[in-house]
Amino acid sequence: MSMTFREWWFDVLNAVADLGGSAFLNQIYPVVYRSRSNRNAPLGQYEAWVRNALQNNSRGRGHDVFVHLARGKWGIKAMQKAA
Repeated sequence: MSMTFREWWFDVLNAVADLGGSAFLNQIYPVVYRSRSNRNAPLGQYEAWVRNALQNNSRGRGHDVFVHLARGKWGIKAMQKAA
């Protein structure tokens, strides 16, 4: 399970980075789907895994690299401009 979760976290990180550092879930989902499909990696209920990776790596949890920006919008902390 931990290897699977690590792969999802990394796939989501790469997807959000490819989208400029922040994006809505409906933008993140297809990027992760394509990435995993191209590698023949398991997809399962990929939308739930994407949300899980975002939520469990933000707000002081996990790798704490994501930030929730708005309803359905997430970003990479290190790529957000200081306010």
